[in-house]
Amino acid sequence: MSLPEARTVLIVDDHEVNRRLASLFLQPLGWRAVMAANGNQALEIAAIQRVDLILMDMIMPGLNGLETTAALREADGPNRDTPVIAVTGTEDNHREWAALGVTQRVLKPVDPDRLIEAVAEATRRNPGSSWRISA
Repeated sequence: MSLPEARTVLIVDDHEVNRRLASLFLQPLGWRAVMAANGNQALEIAAIQRVDLILMDMIMPGLNGLETTAALREADGPNRDTPVIAVTGTEDNHREWAALGVTQRVLKPVDPDRLIEAVAEATRRNPGSSWRISA
């Protein structure tokens, strides 16, 4: 499966090994990774640096993935409409993720092929209004 030209991904996960693995899976495809260890860091980065995709862990101390994604969508920053892929150990919260425009999920432990498939699907979408929460 081919992906578009090299892009930047924000990887949000409280475990360094998970962040590094995701980065290693995407690096050979030309993706550059920016990493955040928690939701607050992710929001700080997303407020100032445009990224093409966000991989969001669900369970983190402080803001969880849903709360972080909701805050991202409500903010007026450069990544309000950026596609988010949920990376989670459970298949719960389908409706909550969908309400935030998150249609791709990758279960942990992450299968590299599944991650690449989800990234390819998410990047095919136009990150315009389809990702924006309706009021």
